Parts: sequence; C-alpha cells; structure tokens
Amino acid sequence: MMYSTSFRPRYRWLSVCLGVAMLLAGCSNDPTEPATDNRLPLEGVTLRLVIVDDPALAEAIGKLEGEWKALSGSRLKVTQTTQAELLQGDRLGADAVICPSFLLGPLAERDWLVPLPKELVDSDKKSWSDIFEIVRCRESVWGSTPMAVPFGSPVLTCYYRADLLEAIGAEPPKTWADYAQLVEKLADRKTLGKAAPPADQPWNASLEPLGPGWASLVLLARAASVAKHPDNYSTLFDIESMRPLIDSPPMVRALKELVAAAKFGPDDQLALSPSDVRQRFWQGRCALALTWASAAAVLDEKEKPSSDFRVGVVELPGSETVYDVDEGRWKTRGKEDSIHVPLLATTGRLGVVSRHSDHPDGAADFLAWLSSAELNPPPSIRSPDTTLFRRSQARFPKRWVEPPMSLATAGQYADQTQQALSRQQWIFALRIPGRAEYLAALDLAVHRALRDETPPEQALRQAATQWHSITLRLGLESQRRAYLHSLGLEP
Repeated sequence: MMYSTSFRPRYRWLSVCLGVAMLLAGCSNDPTEPATDNRLPLEGVTLRLVIVDDPALAEAIGKLEGEWKALSGSRLKVTQTTQAELLQGDRLGADAVICPSFLLGPLAERDWLVPLPKELVDSDKKSWSDIFEIVRCRESVWGSTPMAVPFGSPVLTCYYRADLLEAIGAEPPKTWADYAQLVEKLADRKTLGKAAPPADQPWNASLEPLGPGWASLVLLARAASVAKHPDNYSTLFDIESMRPLIDSPPMVRALKELVAAAKFGPDDQLALSPSDVRQRFWQGRCALALTWASAAAVLDEKEKPSSDFRVGVVELPGSETVYDVDEGRWKTRGKEDSIHVPLLATTGRLGVVSRHSDHPDGAADFLAWLSSAELNPPPSIRSPDTTLFRRSQARFPKRWVEPPMSLATAGQYADQTQQALSRQQWIFALRIPGRAEYLAALDLAVHRALRDETPPEQALRQAATQWHSITLRLGLESQRRAYLHSLGLEP
C-alpha cells in the first residue's frame, strides 16, 4: 500500500470506508438506491496534539489546522507543555506528542507509546525511505521497534571562515588534531596579516557552545570518534554492568583537548549556546564555530558580513585512532572505516502516538502528513531545534539555513548533514530516564576542568561516581534495559 502524504484515498481505514460505501451504493444508476458515503475518514474527530518546549513549531502547526481539516475531516487541538509537565502525569493527555528526540526513551520505557503502523515504515514506501538513514532506522526506533515520526535532528557541524583559512594556506579540519593546530594559528592576529579583523573587534580563533546543558554535549561530540569502536556497544555505560565509562581514556583525551582549545576562547564561553556561537560567527568574531544552520536563527541585522567574508561548512572533526573498550587499548582505524562519528539526540524533534489515543491510526497519519516531503513549506523549518532530515529536502538547502548563508554554503551544509546522518557508527547523547541529571553532572565536570579547578581525569572520575549514584537511585536493571533499548538492542 502506497502511503500518501497528500491524504488521497490510500490510507488503511479510508480504503475500507470507500469499499463499504461502494457495496452500499452498488453499481446501479437507480436514483432510488442509497447514495455513496462521501464523508472524510476522520469526520467529527478531534485530534489532540501536544508540543513540548517548542513555541515556534506549535505556531507553525497551528496554522495548518484548516488544511488538515479539509483533507481529513478532523479538527485539531494544539497545546503546549514543558518536559517536566509532560513527565509529571501517569499518561499522555493527547493523541500525539511532538517532543525533543531524547524523550523517546523515557516515554517508551513508561509504556506510554504505541509503535508506528507497519504500513507507514515499510522500507518500500518512498516517503519513509526518503528520510536520512540514522534518523529513520536509529533515532526513531526504540529497541528494534519504529516508534516515532522524525521532524529533524541537528548534529553539530564546523563552520569556518574560508577567506581566513585561505589567507594562512590552511584546509578545513578533518581531525581534532587538525582543529587544535588551526585554533592555535588563528588565535594570533599577526598570522592572519591583512586578513586580520580590526584590533578593536573581539576575536577568537574558535567558539564552542559550552554553556549549561551544552558543555557535556560538546564533550560527547568531541569524544564520539575516539570512543565508538565498531566492535563495541559500550560507550557511555558498560552494557553488562552499567558502569559509567565517562572517565575512560577516550573521554579524558577529549576533555584535555577541549580544555586546550578553550584557552583561546572568550571570557564568557561557559555561557554560550549553539545559537550564541552562530550569532558571533556571523558577526565576524571567530574563524571556527561548532553549531548548526537554522532558518529560525535570530541574527543581528545591523552587523552584516563584508563582501570578502566567505564561509564553508564541514562535518565535525573525527579521529584516526579509536579506543577499544573491550581490549582496553588504542587502535588505528581501518581504511574502510570513517573517522567521523556523529553525536545524535542532542536536540531535534520526534512525533509519537499515545497508547491512550482513541484514534492511534489517525494520529500516526497526521504526524506523517506533518513530516512529509510534500508539505510546503515544512513546519519544522520554524523550529530552532530541527534541521533538514530528508534527501529530497537537500535539493532546497537555502530554506533550512540562516539568511546570510550563501546558496553554495547551504548546499555544503545539506551535504554534510546528510553524510553525518548516514554514517555506520554513531553515539546517542543519552535517551534514557535521568538524562538531565546525568548531563548536569557532566556539565559540572567539564566546567571545573575548563576553569582549571580540577584536572580532567579527576573531574570525570567525580562525574562517573555521580552517574553511578543516579543509576542506582533510578534502578540499575531498569536503566540497563533502557540503555540497551536506546542502542537498538533487546534485553
């Protein structure tokens, strides 16, 4: 059965309705016989949609209520809530929920969700297979079961000033070692010569989002390529014992490298978010920036880039060496292995269907319609926490990026995003219950190391002790089960 994003008569229950109507009407032209039932499939139904922590997305979807009603007959009630409020109850008070991608685990582990209909996720259906592989086959899946409809999940990328790199004869960084060397060179205005920014203008070689909630994620993003060995499932926890691995050698190396790069950062770097980093990059205040592109970005229109301001985007740097946690030693990656390992579920949005919905099929079809390739413009472009997530969307990259970005650079961003979200190896930034507590403890460890209050090894050991306490308090076996599910495994 072909899935239709334009809500033509190809849905499961719509086909049944039409068949019954045809039987009732028969094939006769006799005007005395019953007329065909032309009711829409969800006539008289009200679908309740809750949107979590995303006012911009809620506003965009609310404007589609009339179009949805014309297609389905269903009324739409859109409400907003927060993560904390959503998790306070004993069930989802809605038919469907659009939430941060990392909430899939906590909701699924509470048994509040139903799987997506098989017809929707059939690999032969163009609308589903159009979605980038990792988003479709990993981030939207819990255990081995497809549970969510994607609305876009950004991964950190590396913006760079192409004009400045050209001035010093450098290439964009491929590895974190390359990145470290570039940061040291670009920090010195004298190295830039005539290309250097004015002496009275704030300048940093690189900016990374190290504010609350992001310092831990930047560390994990930096560590991903050294921590994820192709033969290991255990990355953040040991999958057998749930012993935290955030104080392991790859994490320590990543934190040391982060501390070294941050020495060239601004005084307020421990307060920066990805949007702050993006803003400062376009203001010409740095040469490298870890962030992602966003059509919802709010930029200072008074400070526009000069004509010689040329920008490029590459995938986050990787590593040619990787730590094998099973053997306890470093190895060189094989020629067939990518050096890049993306960090998933830093943010992003997924749509899920409530187990307590009276219309689960209708709710699933509604989410699929919202996420479809045919809806133009897609509502998710209005959210600062999403990005493109379909191959077809990569043909129109300019609609997904901030205004100053050129079409050529937007194309680079789309290519790098598609490449990152099609990798064979990845790490999730925790999708299990207690995520906020785990990351807060890791945030604190990173900040202590960056302030030179605690050596990186000691800071991470302290965080690992806190992680273990959190796991025990929430229940070791239940947390282990959730962690296995988050990796696509069944206990």
